[in-house]
Order: sequence, then C-alpha cells, then structure tokens
Amino acid sequence: FIPIFVTSFSCMAMSFLGTVATVMGYFLETKDFLEAEQIANVWAGVGFPVFFVISSVSLSAHAHPFGIGGWASTYLSVCGLCAGAFTVMVRLRDDKNSITRGYGNASCIISWLCAITVVYGRYGVAGVGVVGVTSVAGIPMSILGTILCSPILLLLEGEHFESSRKNYQIASIQSKKKEAQFGLILRSLTRSNRFAPLLAGTIGVFVTASFYAIFLRGCGVSRLSFLFGAGDVIKSQADVFSHVYGKFRTTRAGSLDDVATMAKKSIVHTRTMIAAARLSGSGLWTAKSFSGPLMNIIGLLGILPGLQYIVKHSWSGSCPPSRKVMISLPLNVLAIIIGRGIPSLVAAAVIGLFGGIMQLSISQSHDMI
Repeated sequence: FIPIFVTSFSCMAMSFLGTVATVMGYFLETKDFLEAEQIANVWAGVGFPVFFVISSVSLSAHAHPFGIGGWASTYLSVCGLCAGAFTVMVRLRDDKNSITRGYGNASCIISWLCAITVVYGRYGVAGVGVVGVTSVAGIPMSILGTILCSPILLLLEGEHFESSRKNYQIASIQSKKKEAQFGLILRSLTRSNRFAPLLAGTIGVFVTASFYAIFLRGCGVSRLSFLFGAGDVIKSQADVFSHVYGKFRTTRAGSLDDVATMAKKSIVHTRTMIAAARLSGSGLWTAKSFSGPLMNIIGLLGILPGLQYIVKHSWSGSCPPSRKVMISLPLNVLAIIIGRGIPSLVAAAVIGLFGGIMQLSISQSHDMI
C-alpha cells in the first residue's frame, strides 16, 4: 500500500503544479507571464527530480519500474501529459513573445522525452523478455512507439511563425534580455522546416538506441542506477537467454511467472528467441565473437553521413550534392542487411535509404532545370 500511495501522491503533486502552470500560462497576459514562469520552473527544476526520487520507494514492491503499472512509467506518463498540456495551452495563446514560446518549446521537449523513456523502458531495444505484445505487423513496439511519439515535436514553435491572430508587442527591453536565459528559443524554425525537429528527434533516438545496443548493453552500466536496479544487466550470452526464459536472478520476468500461463510463456519465448539471439550477437559485451559487433559498428558508422544529410536538408532546405547521396545509399542497404539484430539500426538505415532516394530525385530535378 505504501509504494502505491507514495507514487500516487507524487503524481498528484506534479499534476497539481502542472495544472496551475498550464492555466496561468494560457490566461495571464504577457506582461504577467513571470508568475507562470515561476510555477513552471518549480515544476521542472524542483518538483520533477524530487518527486521522481520519492516515487522510487515503489522498488520495495519488487515490480519493474516500467512494467504495467510500474512507478516510473506511471510517474513519467503523468509528467509527460502535464508538460504536453502546458505546451498546447501556451501555443494557443493570443499574445505571445519569445519567452512564452521558449517555455512552450522546453515543455514540448520534456513531454517527448518522457514518452520516449516510457516506450524504451517498457519494451527495450528489441522487446526481449517482455510478456505481451512486442510487435505490430512485424514492427517492434519500440520502433513503432518512437514513430508515434514523434508528432509531439510538431508543437515546437519558432520565432518566425506567422500567426493570423493578433500578436501583442508588449515585451520590454528587460524581457528581451531575459529571453536568452529561459526556455528553448528556436529562431530558425519556420513553417517550411517544421518537420525537421520531428525527423531529427526520431533519427537521434534510433542512433542512440543502436549505440546502446552495441557498446553499452550488458556492460553493467545499469548497476550504477539505484533507482532502476540491476534487473536489466546482461553480462554474457547465457544471461541473455536466461533473461528470455525468466530466471529471476537476471531478469524481472520471474515476477511475472505467477500470472503468466505456460501457453502464454511459450508463445512469448518462441517469438523472442530469434530476437534475443540476434541482439546478443550484436553487442560488444554479449557476443561470443567480435565479428557481430564489428559488422554493426560498420553499419552504424555507414548510415551517419546519410542521416546527417537528411537532417541538414530538412532544416535548411539545401540539398547535398548527388554524388555524396549516391555514396550513402549503398551504405544504408548494407546496414539493413548486417544490422538485423538491432531494430533501431535497421529503422535508421531505412530512413536514410528512403531519404537519400528523395534527395537524389530532388537533386536530379534541380540539375535538369
């Protein structure tokens, strides 16, 4: 009862502060927005980390933090919803300036990060050891969740957005000096490149997840966290397979054995065996030989130039030379073939491949003109 009460209390406190900040952020005039700023600063700078640590007392219940009803997934979901509500309300204001936009953008990033953390905390890189649905139409839930969370970044607002609403110019010189100190100011974000943050964020998540799967997964880095425990620490290939089969010493799946039927466990194990074997052979700390991780490292390094071209093109609108794009296309195909053990690496390579094809077609059309 105590862990549930503490988590509920923390979520209620963050919801209260978030609701107050959201209401004030929408109704206060620009000249009085300082009051909303103070509440938002308390919410993000004090309340979020303090209540996060307090909520971790739920570890005494031996439930996985990101499992169904876990304290971390519940807390971050509530905080993400509050941050998203604040972003929407600030975006809908009639009178806006750089300060209101900056706070709205920072809140948008917080909401997106909470959502991404919940997705990967629940399903991991490949859904190994997760009881329940781990893929939809062959697409891992972590990949699908990343794509579904990316539209949150469309709420970001730049300084050059033209609005049909009346825009009051109330900000004083002191406010302008304050603009650079708070929030997230996106001066180069316009309507023409509004999809660039969405694309950059999705690619960044896939590259980060791939880097983790190759270089960090199984090295014991999660033991440094007293909040999340050592349930996801994998040191060897044997631990990877025991993780799938629910051995309590290496995984949280043992706590689910009481409620999972043998038939359901059999289905889950069958679906995850291949994913677990591929994933174990892709990391430096879990593979038996160095050839598997080496191929994935080559694939990750090969897709980075093409992804960089795509992000720069989406942000600035300038298409890279067709020669560079043509060089990057085979590298993306190679990453898709050799990186099948890491879904995020394959997803990033697919984005690089289709993005490169589009850039190549645009570049050729410009050359014809």
